[in-house]
Amino acid sequence: MKVLATLLCALVSAPLRGQDLQLFVIPDTPAHLEAWRTVEAAARRAGVRVQMRAMPAERGMVLANEGKLDGAIGRTMLAASAYAQLVAVPEPVYLYAPTAYSYKKIDVSLGWKSLRGHTVCVRRGYNFTEERTAGLPRQRLDNDASLLRMLKAGGCDIAVMGRSNQEVRAMQEHDPDLLQLLPPLEEVPLYLFLHKRHAALVPRLAEALRQGH
Repeated sequence: MKVLATLLCALVSAPLRGQDLQLFVIPDTPAHLEAWRTVEAAARRAGVRVQMRAMPAERGMVLANEGKLDGAIGRTMLAASAYAQLVAVPEPVYLYAPTAYSYKKIDVSLGWKSLRGHTVCVRRGYNFTEERTAGLPRQRLDNDASLLRMLKAGGCDIAVMGRSNQEVRAMQEHDPDLLQLLPPLEEVPLYLFLHKRHAALVPRLAEALRQGH
């Protein structure tokens, strides 16, 4: 039993002394980059070494669930619910506020219900927004720049992106007709998820995240 306990302790502490934790984020995504910065700072406080691995959403979640990556950053509880091998660090790393953008004045005071009767552009692999817009006529695109181009071309009435999206702000500087429709459709916390073999790190990282709030 003593030998087994020693081996288990070695497994738990391995990320601290050896290879960095490889954590997946969705590329070209402002919310996930902000979430990564939060996790990176918290990991530093906790003495855990981390490295960002950018890849498509579904592939990243599958690899994290299989243990080929060590975890995933900036995912909702809904997005992670189908991946049984992942455990959540129970402190939010980002508050995501999906927001409607349009060249039309549209009342969005009813949240997601306000999108009914409109065509929508959303990011591919964003389980949360795909779930919320299920049944609506929509286009799924790979990055925010593509969403904005499709919206500008009239391919959809509304593009759904984060409230603080920098690409939108840059575009609005020379295209004032692009409207941010407020309030946000919803506000939802994003979390850090670890493969269950790293479950012993969850309390330490949660405390480090709390210290950063």
